[in-house]
Amino acid sequence: MYLDLKEVPFSTRGSYMAVSYHEKNFRGSGMEEGLYLRTVHGNAKTPFVAGISPLQDGKACTYRIEAHPEKVELKWEEGTVTLAYADSDTLLISGRGKGAGIRLDFLPGEAFDFIQPVLSGKDTWYLADCFKNYMRYMLFNQAGRIALHQEWKVSNSEFCQLDVLEENGEFLLVLEEVRDSWINRNISYDIQEVCRNAREDFERFYQSMPSVPEEYEDAREKAAYVNWSSIVNKLGLLKRDAMFMSKNWMCNVWSWDHCFNALALAYHNPKEAWNQFMIMFDHQSETGRIPDSINDSIIIDNYCKPPIHGWTLRRLKKIMKLDMEQLEEAYEKLSRWTLWWLNYRDQDGDGLCEYTHGNDSGWDNSTPFRMLPPVTLPDLAAFLIIQMEELSVLAEQTGRRADSVLWKERSESMLSRMQEKLFDGGRPKALQTVTGKEVENNSLLLYLPVVLGKKLPEEIRGYLTEQLKSDKFLTEFGLATESPSSELYEADGYWRGPIWAPSTMLLADGLWECGEEDFVRDITHRFCKAVQQSGCAENFDALTGAGLRDRAYTWTASVMLVMAHEYLG
Repeated sequence: MYLDLKEVPFSTRGSYMAVSYHEKNFRGSGMEEGLYLRTVHGNAKTPFVAGISPLQDGKACTYRIEAHPEKVELKWEEGTVTLAYADSDTLLISGRGKGAGIRLDFLPGEAFDFIQPVLSGKDTWYLADCFKNYMRYMLFNQAGRIALHQEWKVSNSEFCQLDVLEENGEFLLVLEEVRDSWINRNISYDIQEVCRNAREDFERFYQSMPSVPEEYEDAREKAAYVNWSSIVNKLGLLKRDAMFMSKNWMCNVWSWDHCFNALALAYHNPKEAWNQFMIMFDHQSETGRIPDSINDSIIIDNYCKPPIHGWTLRRLKKIMKLDMEQLEEAYEKLSRWTLWWLNYRDQDGDGLCEYTHGNDSGWDNSTPFRMLPPVTLPDLAAFLIIQMEELSVLAEQTGRRADSVLWKERSESMLSRMQEKLFDGGRPKALQTVTGKEVENNSLLLYLPVVLGKKLPEEIRGYLTEQLKSDKFLTEFGLATESPSSELYEADGYWRGPIWAPSTMLLADGLWECGEEDFVRDITHRFCKAVQQSGCAENFDALTGAGLRDRAYTWTASVMLVMAHEYLG
């Protein structure tokens, strides 16, 4: 499998480092086109650590890239450079060829950026202090020689370049990320062995992913790499190893994205699946709220995400066995999360909760939020109905029979209120909470209550299914998030048109429960076709299937794996 480093970064399980190729002025960065070492730590002022340029006879040369899960090779006529991770904190850069070399340009930074020699026994290492990233790196030439170029001014270097040049036709640079006090581990590396070990680790993870039909095996391998390489070690605010949404620029865990990644891990990695499911609850507030997103350094509390955790737990229990301790933990966390919605997000007291911003729904800019929120939507009610139903089951399983009855009553009450207030016949409605006015829209978001399956009355179930099967939303690649016939449809409009993984899976799950197996298989084929064609993009152009936004997104990978396994296996 080859990786396109313009779309999918080169990283490894556990690492906060990534290597990518970027076009000039990537995302307004002002950077030149080229290959870059980046950091995905959440507190970095810029993710760019250093430019990476192969050298021939001391000058930058034109090269081609061949990238694989275990290594990246930079090739030109006279030489080859290989990049590989020896471990999550150590990147090796090896080169062969007469006159071959590599330059790390640590880029113009802010005050206090510099490189200095560090004596360690008979060895001389080099410390690159990158204040612009709030990171430090230790570098050592196991083979070859180092040439350092920098201009020191008062308290920092105006530029820092470190060249590694061949001796006897080869060089090997060791680059270690340092977060605390550095200790020389005195390891002598074999680049070939490092590549073999990395390949074996990836293969083990790849084979642990859900099986899919042969026609989608290439997509399965790509998805496995995206998920494997997007894992970071527990650090700082992350109390467990975390699967970031991406190591491009969406370097966080969001509080509904993690649910889909947990499902993909559940088949053969139950411990890791449970950690992904519970990771946001490590920061649950006293009131029961969980954050919008987290990384190793930052917690965002401005928003939240929809309560799909009861739905997720219900699916997890079908895949993996939970012990009593896990059931107890799930009950305690989910009950507090649900009560937060009931206590703090029903400002008009009508028994239905509301979203205060599009971000809270996960559908940030979707058309049900075209009028000033808060907005009362049927998808939120549906998720809470399922969550309270699952809490009733959990309460029974953990010996809380009175609680079980209470949660069941709450679930049934909200189902009744949802049908009464948020449906007109079978048609779903969005209501501006404060005024009660209907928000006109053509968004797929209003059709998510189909996730309730046969709990919905026939009139509602029939209407939702009929509309989903029509050309209102259905395209060659799946279900558009805004009807392509809508005046507000945008091809690259985020939640105003493109196809997304979570909406696809939630709808498919509900439709399957409604008995629409053939339609679900059809939707799954369409979505897998988009992934096969365009990779694990954050979302897809609904009409062309082209990948949009972040092109290495884990929930896309996870949803493809789970749906292809469950519905096409």
